[in-house]
Amino acid sequence: SSQVDKVVINPYFGLGAPDYSKIQIPKREKWQRSMCSVTEDKEHQWVDDFPLHRSACEGDSDLLSHLLDKKFSVNQLDSDHWAPIHYACWYGKFEATRMLLEKGKCNPNLLNGQLSSPLHFAAGGGHAEIVQILLNHPEIDRHITDQQGRSPLNVCEENKQNEWEETAKLLKEAINKPYEKARIYRMDGSYRSVELKHGNNTTVQQIMEGMRLSQETQQYFTIWICSENLSLQLKPYHKPLQHIRDWPEIFTELTSLDPQRETSQLFLRRDVRLPLEIEKKIEDPLAILILFDEARYNLLKGFYTSPDAKLITLASLLLQIVYGNYESKKHKQGFLNEENLKSIVPITKLKSKAPHWTNRILHEYKNLSTSEGVSKEMHHLQRMFLQNCWEIPTYGAAFFTGQIFTKASSSSHKVIKVYVGVNVKGLHLLNMETKALLLSLKYGCFTWQLGDGDTCFQIHSLENKMSFIVHTKQAGLVIKLLMKLNGQLMPSERNE
Repeated sequence: SSQVDKVVINPYFGLGAPDYSKIQIPKREKWQRSMCSVTEDKEHQWVDDFPLHRSACEGDSDLLSHLLDKKFSVNQLDSDHWAPIHYACWYGKFEATRMLLEKGKCNPNLLNGQLSSPLHFAAGGGHAEIVQILLNHPEIDRHITDQQGRSPLNVCEENKQNEWEETAKLLKEAINKPYEKARIYRMDGSYRSVELKHGNNTTVQQIMEGMRLSQETQQYFTIWICSENLSLQLKPYHKPLQHIRDWPEIFTELTSLDPQRETSQLFLRRDVRLPLEIEKKIEDPLAILILFDEARYNLLKGFYTSPDAKLITLASLLLQIVYGNYESKKHKQGFLNEENLKSIVPITKLKSKAPHWTNRILHEYKNLSTSEGVSKEMHHLQRMFLQNCWEIPTYGAAFFTGQIFTKASSSSHKVIKVYVGVNVKGLHLLNMETKALLLSLKYGCFTWQLGDGDTCFQIHSLENKMSFIVHTKQAGLVIKLLMKLNGQLMPSERNE
């Protein structure tokens, strides 16, 4: 996954790092408005162009609060490549810093053009109170270094400004404080709390290392960020806490739904790139358990479209896993009421079909329990469950959302909301409401094209020469994933 999402050219690269005691700090005079010379025009221009920066620099809390209400951006860099918080921290404006962090929700690790952080500025200026609120921020990266590899403590001790001794003491004490933790959920609802050694700069890779999985197990899974209506697999270098912080923007960019109703959480889930031939060789019980929990979740939510016989087999396996061996006294006809069925059959079949399946499910459950050849070890049963899922077209897919238009009659269009599943096998369309599989195409049997503005994509089936267009703000993600997974299939599997 060495793909580059965005290249940011740093204009200061190669000029060396800021020397806090020399010229790097923009001239203070430019905020003291005076009308004496023409050379000041530029400075007045700055005052007009960057009111939030100026109010932060002067510590004008009332104006700052007013500008934040008017939605001025706390992330905007001025002509010197500084954000408002850098001025507030350098000039020791405590209230302004607090307001930018709390009301403005400013990232406490925001870098300026020379890659220095608010903590570097506050430490360099010897502003103990400001260093304290930064260190108390749950997302702070207290190990942050600047372009020259210096820590805030280094900068504080080099500059010896104001209350530098008190500041240095705070920075030293912070090194040993316990870290904030993030909850990483599994699909069964359990979670592990992982230390964030770098605050919101902590990467997926660092979180994975904190999950206490063996090296072998680690490679099958990764961190996903999910809310009710959007799930994204993160890359190893992504910073999940920043994704959580930016979720309303990300969600708005990728869907047309209301971001206010979405709460994002981090999950440990199967890596969508995991080839089936590797998954089939997994023997580690923990890896099997995590894969099983995710497969069961997807089955019950209706994402695994399958013939009835397969769903009945999966239900009987779940009974064996949850209740142990079949007992004729306990497991009679009435035992499979709606409540119990809910935990073993897809929600889409619960009312319509499942009540007619109870005899067949109990019969298979009884056969499974009494079969000599079947190990009743938990991870063996869970692996049998997975084995039955591997043949399902949508197994292991990442699901996106979109809509297709069909001609209901010559004059009108009907909109069908769909899930777009992409996995190592190909592309699959499910009706969002009924979860019916509308289409399943294997790599090599279809071509794709991204539409204008990344708002739709076209799929052309080579077998029946049919084309259709899916409208979705997630089109770019779908195509990127198709390109990544296409060609991962072994030639032997193509014909299955």
